Amino acid sequence: MITIFHGDDLAASRLAFSQFLDQNSSKNRLHFNSKTIDLDRLNNFVSGGSLFSGNQLLIIDNLFSLPKPIFDKISQIINQNKQVELVLWQDKNLTAAQLKTFPSAVNHCYKADNQIYSCLNAIKPHNLILFNQLYDQIIDQELFDLFLYLLKNSLRRQLQTYSRFSQSVLKKIYLQLIELEYQYKSGQLALPKESALKRVLLPLLK
Repeated sequence: MITIFHGDDLAASRLAFSQFLDQNSSKNRLHFNSKTIDLDRLNNFVSGGSLFSGNQLLIIDNLFSLPKPIFDKISQIINQNKQVELVLWQDKNLTAAQLKTFPSAVNHCYKADNQIYSCLNAIKPHNLILFNQLYDQIIDQELFDLFLYLLKNSLRRQLQTYSRFSQSVLKKIYLQLIELEYQYKSGQLALPKESALKRVLLPLLK
């Protein structure tokens, strides 16, 4: 059995993923993420068998973020062995093409509120009033962390592709976001995080 948790509502998908792992805590488990993957250990775990059929659980975070050659090897190993249960968590929405890699998987998708995307799309010149209205709604729903995560991803993509903003301005603001997040999570931020983020974004909205 293969179970996939994904979507851009990271809080919801991660919670469901954690609850699933808690429900299967008695199983013999091997847990990797995209940075710690070890093909030899994975292959030995999958092919080594278990004293009790169905008692092995392979867990991989962000499998779909791996380079294609490694991803293809892992998916081949998994698809050739049906005895080991697999659970995947991905920090984004997976496409239909990606989901076809494991056609028999149980798919749990958690999508972020559309207001977040409306707020992200409102980040453009001379749009401060509309942005403020949408941003306040995001804050009221306690979606600050998810908005900050998606905002960083958006700016990173714009740095690598097309953007209506200059690369120098984007890079400066992206670095400020990283610093803001560090200070906020380490308790060093002097301002409320909501106000600090709005101040960082101001040059893009004037």
